[in-house]
Amino acid sequence: MTRLPYAIGEVRGSDAAGVYEVERRCFPDPYPPALLEDLMRTQRDRFFVASNAGEVVGYAVATTTGRDGHIVSVAVDPDHRRQGIGTRLLSATIRRLIEDGVGQIHLEVRKSNGTAIAFYERMGFRIRSEIKRYYSDGEDAWVLVRSTERAPTTVDEGG
Repeated sequence: MTRLPYAIGEVRGSDAAGVYEVERRCFPDPYPPALLEDLMRTQRDRFFVASNAGEVVGYAVATTTGRDGHIVSVAVDPDHRRQGIGTRLLSATIRRLIEDGVGQIHLEVRKSNGTAIAFYERMGFRIRSEIKRYYSDGEDAWVLVRSTERAPTTVDEGG
């Protein structure tokens, strides 16, 4: 497999259309552009994009409340998966949350998304609880939690 060059950096205003395109290609119920733009504005230092030749191919964004971090979304365009982009995006986000003094990070994931669950578990997350009918189509979610006591994993480039 040929690895394409890509860069990880903080989101810029010019990334909005690319972020939404990745969102649309990754999720059956994508966040609306206005929500993504609000996150780009309010969480800019916790919103990372992966780009290849100027094209946004993935993103990750988190929020904080006190010492609790929340991974809002991690998405990698289907045509660019299995190149370590997701791992690098989530690692950058976790590092930023650690810098922000967060003690614990949580996220929600569809119970049917075994690939994402395995990815998050490789990154140190563990299933903590369940939320019934979390998604708009009625599917349940797992809540996964990770302590920030150890640094994020970047060795596994499979994400």
